[in-house]
Amino acid sequence: MRTLEHVGICAKNTIALKDWYVKLFGFKVVYDNKKENPTFFLLMEDESMIEIYPADEDGTVVSNKHQGVRHLAFGTDQIEEEYKNLQSDNVEIIEELKANPNGVKTVFFRDIEGNILHFIQRPESLY
Repeated sequence: MRTLEHVGICAKNTIALKDWYVKLFGFKVVYDNKKENPTFFLLMEDESMIEIYPADEDGTVVSNKHQGVRHLAFGTDQIEEEYKNLQSDNVEIIEELKANPNGVKTVFFRDIEGNILHFIQRPESLY
């Protein structure tokens, strides 16, 4: 069996980015290498993780349509509440909450380093 164990995010400021994910999503820090520019692993409710590690070079994510990995999608069954929380925390929304004709709801936003994220709520699972 294979699972997605973690996704890595290379960050300019690992501490600030870790704090943002912990505050906004309640992720739990399960690893901190305690270096001057630390690496963190954050545990999500489904037991997958996000790794936040220091960048050696600066880069910019321009849009969701540029080649490469461009967004992380978090499934939720309370997307309206998640959307309100993003707004109240002044998170940069790049695509407002919307629903497609099949009832799939999404909202796209950026973390404090410009990485593209989104919430998705499906009326029924894809599998």
